[in-house]
Amino acid sequence: METYAFHLMPYQDIENITEEHAAWPWTDYTYDPEKGSQYYQDYLGQLEYAADLGFDGIGVNEHHYNAYGLQPSPNITAANLAARTDDTTIAFFGNLPALRENPIRLAEEIAMLDNITEGRIISGFPRGIPSEYFAYGIDMEDSRSRFEEAWDLILKTWTADEPFDWDGEHFQYENVYAWPRPYQDPHPPLWMPAESEESLRFTAKNQVPTGLVFQPVDTIREKFDEYRQYATEDYGWTPSDEDFSVMRAIYVADTMEKAREEAEPHLRKFYQTLTAGVHIGVAANMMGDQTYDPDKWDTYVENLHPHGEFAYNYDFDDFQEYGETIVGTPEYVAEQLEEQYEAVGGFGRIVGQFHFGDLPDEKVRKSLELYADEVKPEVDKIGSA
Repeated sequence: METYAFHLMPYQDIENITEEHAAWPWTDYTYDPEKGSQYYQDYLGQLEYAADLGFDGIGVNEHHYNAYGLQPSPNITAANLAARTDDTTIAFFGNLPALRENPIRLAEEIAMLDNITEGRIISGFPRGIPSEYFAYGIDMEDSRSRFEEAWDLILKTWTADEPFDWDGEHFQYENVYAWPRPYQDPHPPLWMPAESEESLRFTAKNQVPTGLVFQPVDTIREKFDEYRQYATEDYGWTPSDEDFSVMRAIYVADTMEKAREEAEPHLRKFYQTLTAGVHIGVAANMMGDQTYDPDKWDTYVENLHPHGEFAYNYDFDDFQEYGETIVGTPEYVAEQLEEQYEAVGGFGRIVGQFHFGDLPDEKVRKSLELYADEVKPEVDKIGSA
């Protein structure tokens, strides 16, 4: 099994979510560029350190108007990482084509990165969570059709042998023939997270690897089995470990007690403040409120997405039991990953979120080092990928 280090790159100076403090898009807070600049340096340095330690890949993603993740353009993040690393894969676990007014520009930028890195790019295209569509004023009703059309347009831009016209529902272009072309033939490997039947069918039909984040083991097994069923029964191919990824928040320390003591307050910040804050903001938008209204706090909480409710009521033991967080000794972390591999029927990549909430830089690096030295050699032996 491969190990990737993934980073959300949050803005840490957000207080606990209460009725008095706005949730997403965090209008009660002022962005401090001095702090923001330091966070970027810390976060990019952490991913560079993971690459130096021998992680198989490093991952970036996309969010908008969001202290939860300071990457409105993951292509910029990836370009910086391309210069910091030599042979480590750079994976987009979120690059949102449905938000683009011009998906061809996205195709061109990823092709550039693929050339600059000599083929070290994995291109992940999620459909995206509702807050991203609210941020850019795009109707969620159009999200799937925009996503699938942008997907097809990007792939054709990468592979067309001659100029072509595109007259779609959402995008129209003439004489499309992009330079550069991707370094990898015919294009970078694709990846798409999927939970709904429509998305699982889309990925299985197109033989695109999939993955899940923020889900208990039982749900991951259910969704992976659904993907396997569609692939084999409807589309005539058999998925392997390489077609599945699982994301987990991971923290490694010398003892179980020390791991919990060091990680728990920062996990609580990540879930109860940053994650729940996004979900409360989405609930407000879904109810027609453009900005958070503290007078409707109870109603927002009552209408949280199930994972938002789980995050809002964060409990360390519950998250450990469900397998969404893996916090402990090197032996414990390796054992948990192997158990989860068996429980979900196999996966080829663990995507570790080694930074969460306001976890200090030195603790992130210590955890990364312990994982690289004592956990990864065992994880490398798991499965066939």
